[in-house]
Amino acid sequence: MVRRRLRRVVVGFWLGLLAPSMVGCGGGAAATGGSKVSRVTRDKRAVDERGRVVRVAGGQTVSVDAHNYWLEGKEAFAKYEKGTWNDEQCAEVIELFQKASDAQGGFVEALYMAGLTHERCGRSGPALKFYRKAHNVSPKYCRARVALAIEAMKRGDDSHARRELHEAVRADPQCTEGYVNLAIVQHRAGGEENNREALNNLRRALAINASYLPAFNEMALIYLDEARGNKKMLDLAEVVCSQAQKIDKDYAPIYNTWGLIDLRRDKIIAAAAKFKRAIELDPQMFEAYMNFGQLTLGFRGYADAKDAFIKALEAHPDKFDAHIGLGMAHRGLEENDKAKAEYEKAMKLRPRRAEPYYNLGVLHQDFMNAQPAELNQAAKYYRSFLAKAGEARRYASQVSEITRVCKRKKTRRKRKLKSHKCIAGRLQNIRDTLQALREMEKMEREMAKMQEMQKEQERREQEQLKREEERKKKEKGKKKEKGKRKK
Repeated sequence: MVRRRLRRVVVGFWLGLLAPSMVGCGGGAAATGGSKVSRVTRDKRAVDERGRVVRVAGGQTVSVDAHNYWLEGKEAFAKYEKGTWNDEQCAEVIELFQKASDAQGGFVEALYMAGLTHERCGRSGPALKFYRKAHNVSPKYCRARVALAIEAMKRGDDSHARRELHEAVRADPQCTEGYVNLAIVQHRAGGEENNREALNNLRRALAINASYLPAFNEMALIYLDEARGNKKMLDLAEVVCSQAQKIDKDYAPIYNTWGLIDLRRDKIIAAAAKFKRAIELDPQMFEAYMNFGQLTLGFRGYADAKDAFIKALEAHPDKFDAHIGLGMAHRGLEENDKAKAEYEKAMKLRPRRAEPYYNLGVLHQDFMNAQPAELNQAAKYYRSFLAKAGEARRYASQVSEITRVCKRKKTRRKRKLKSHKCIAGRLQNIRDTLQALREMEKMEREMAKMQEMQKEQERREQEQLKREEERKKKEKGKKKEKGKRKK
């Protein structure tokens, strides 16, 4: 099966590790706070319990009405964030933040939070519009610029994201989200220098906020990658995870990362338990579902894998890898029609990707009825896979598996075909099987013809015997009649 390495964290199968979590920003700016309005100035400006005037990120003062809507919105957001968002909750929270923005005019934090709520509800388009509005109101506002950079990272435009994040931390040196996401971009670029600078940015984020868990998570991921050349780095990665767990034992991404560390140590059961814990803590965590699904596929836990991939697709219906994984789970459960449907969905989502064609070929060759029509269809899918795979190194194993040819030689003593330990490729197996089926069909036709000839011969013999018996019977009758006349 064509597979990918397991997923690291949120955001973004079989064939290459995706990027770690794009750190989502939570809550509004610290300037607005979470304190209740205790009194109002003569010009109706909101003040906190200490008598300080409440201001937005751009420095403007906040009206009482705007601040009250803001506080209601934050309270509702925090409540619904603990569970699973629905349309009614989304509409309620977005309306409160929209009212806060309308009452204030230029309430950058409220615009950002309206965008974040849209994102929580799976509406990336409206979310992006609100992030842009917030950025236009206050270009120096950290969270809005970081959100736009994250969108660029999702598109794969890391160079644009890097520029935005550099500008975010330049404009606001206290922008922890900016430092962490900049570290993520640098880590994705790879290389010793990039990783070193990424770690420096993570330390800058932790110097601002020593309990900022996304920084711990990304740091553990960098150490995990560096463990390929130095196994001691696994210990360091695990120490970082342990420290993060002490800060917040319910932070889901750290369990996903810790599961990957366990996998590197070949602790399969422990890894599965940590992926499962991540899912329990965050039922929307796509990467944890994918990791758990891929892991259970590995030891043929097809039912558990199926459930995990279904949950992953509920969170992200358009994810190519999840459809491939679900197809493999269906295939393992002998639900061939459903497996085929999932592969075809993946094919439509990413027409240039080769994996669906390989898996469809395997499905038709190994799991259908092994008749010529199915085998020919499998060969057709394999040829499509080869055309799309080209010379890409990540497909090399599957290309060899499909195209490998074994020369058949005859031994001198027994004059029998011998493979000399060569394992024929899938296309050669299909050709050999089809040839064997043709020979069998020919033999069956010849046998049927021989049987028909034998039946015809038996029929003639029976008729000959019948005629002979009738002749003898007639002769016997004539003799008897002749004897009667003599008397």
